[in-house]
Amino acid sequence: MRKVLYGISPIGLGHATRGLVLSEQLAKEGVDVKLYSGGKAAEFIRERGNSVEDIVDDPVPTVVNGEMKWSSLWYIRSWLALGRTSKRTERLFDSYQPDLVVGDEEFSGIDVAERRGTKRVLISDELTLGFGRTWLSRKIEERVDRWYKRLQRSVDLLIVPEFGKDSGNTKYAGPVVRAPTMYPDETRKKYGLSEGKMVLFSMSGSGIGNYLLRETIGVIKGGAIPGAFLVVAGNRGPKVADSNVFDLGMVDDNQNLISAADLVVSTAGKSTIDEAASAGTPIIVVPIKNHAEQERNAATLGYSYESLADLPALMKQKIGKREPPKNFRGGEIISRLLVSML
Repeated sequence: MRKVLYGISPIGLGHATRGLVLSEQLAKEGVDVKLYSGGKAAEFIRERGNSVEDIVDDPVPTVVNGEMKWSSLWYIRSWLALGRTSKRTERLFDSYQPDLVVGDEEFSGIDVAERRGTKRVLISDELTLGFGRTWLSRKIEERVDRWYKRLQRSVDLLIVPEFGKDSGNTKYAGPVVRAPTMYPDETRKKYGLSEGKMVLFSMSGSGIGNYLLRETIGVIKGGAIPGAFLVVAGNRGPKVADSNVFDLGMVDDNQNLISAADLVVSTAGKSTIDEAASAGTPIIVVPIKNHAEQERNAATLGYSYESLADLPALMKQKIGKREPPKNFRGGEIISRLLVSML
């Protein structure tokens, strides 16, 4: 049987949900897939009935009041963590003996596979960095960027789950999303949600976003949108106990809630943005300040950190303004690309 060793970044849950979609597609093609990740992502994967090796150590950026801080320290911690993880991945590689290694912004497997002469595929949403704000963080980032660019050039295939023009070893496949498994009224019934205008606050998979959650609760409690109630998904802290707020904590099927909502509010994580677009649900995103990836994601939709000040007006304007569903099929395209590598 053809074997794929599939590494998943543990930062956020977007990489994990994408990995589950792709591993399921590969299994349908008769491919044996061994997943490995770490922390909350590994826990998320395991709780959904999947086997996963919990070996990846990768620190989450420090966020204070909605602003990313100390990126230079984050780069250093990430580099040290990569060294620790690579030793574990090396042992996993030797015991599993894969035919192909895939890294969804997880780099230890790519490094080990290069030394072993095994085919390598990197999946990445972001091909550039840009997190540095101080002189020191920019100097550190320059070295990291040289390493990252070399890594991109060296892999057998670089897959970007976005739309774009293929070039060299880079293939653009379109977004990977989980298809809804319930009709909106079934989702509301499942979670005991009331009738009325449903606003979904989709918490970042890294557990950050309290700055935006507080503001969103304030808009609902202030009555800016009559008849609206708030659903919170993904919250890892104390549950919100307020009238017109349903705090569901971590859920298995955030894509169903997104499809059922009249409006989604979130930090600018790509998986939530893509699932909202795929379902045609309006979305407002307020990125973490100085988080380059989120700021780029938000800018494509016309938002920025400063949009926080306009949140009441934006929510009132956007709620219920659905668009035609895009029904992304990136998962099918990427799985075919991976099978072709075998």
